[in-house]
Amino acid sequence: MDKSMIKTVLIKECYNIFTNRRNFHLNGEVFDAVSVAEDDTWRRIRSVLSPSFTSGRLKEVEPSLHLSLSISTNVKDMTTYFLFTGYVGIMKQHSSTLLSGMKKQADKDQTIEVKEFFGPYSMDVVTSTAFSVDIDSLNNPSDPFVSNVKKMLKFDLFNPLFLLVALFPFTGPIMEKMKFSFFPTAVTDFFYASLAKIKSGRETGNSTNRVDFLQLMIDSQKGSDTKTGEEQTKGLTDHEILSQAMIFIFAGYETSSSTMSFLAYNLATNPHVMTKLQEEIDTVFPNKVTPTP
Repeated sequence: MDKSMIKTVLIKECYNIFTNRRNFHLNGEVFDAVSVAEDDTWRRIRSVLSPSFTSGRLKEVEPSLHLSLSISTNVKDMTTYFLFTGYVGIMKQHSSTLLSGMKKQADKDQTIEVKEFFGPYSMDVVTSTAFSVDIDSLNNPSDPFVSNVKKMLKFDLFNPLFLLVALFPFTGPIMEKMKFSFFPTAVTDFFYASLAKIKSGRETGNSTNRVDFLQLMIDSQKGSDTKTGEEQTKGLTDHEILSQAMIFIFAGYETSSSTMSFLAYNLATNPHVMTKLQEEIDTVFPNKVTPTP
């Protein structure tokens, strides 16, 4: 709870001390994602991504909404990023679809598996806000985006490959050279092909003009030398852009859907807390008024 210590770890000493996480080296095509990159590569990628969440960028993302916002330059959380840039409308749209789907299930007196609703909802919000792509997975539960990310999340602690690398770390680089990976090749191939198609559409001008997370990464290439095999100091390579986009989908889907599932469970099992929450919501937003940033 020491704010000064938190600031020291996350900001002051972040770049020169707290750089590398434990790396099992079996990341496959996601080897250059910000979550697994190391040392100078990590610093370069993070230096490109961080400015995307400053107040200037926040106001730039959705200028058509004419929101008058006073946002601290310390706002870097992705949830806050989308909330304060007019993406409330997008979330409201998908939230309405979510509630409609759950209501239909409830009207049939069937048990609701909330993760099966919150998962597609998270996917729809992430793809809509980050890449301006509406896949509507809530109404298409077999959507390949959702089915593939589920395959990616199937992780077994007793997986022989994981146990081998965890118990004998020196085998990690060897397994990496042999093209072993924790992530199924078919899954990573699907996401990289899909994201490459979206990125290609941006570059040819056949897509939305909205400035989103993907566009900010593409803009980082302008005026920068991003040729592979050479020292890079600024923009991201094409592959790095796709890797950050993929990790964004992966992280946004699982964390959001799991958090909402746990929240729903705890509210359902503690009705007095749910009643208190409803009362607070009605006080802050009387007469079902639309929430504002």
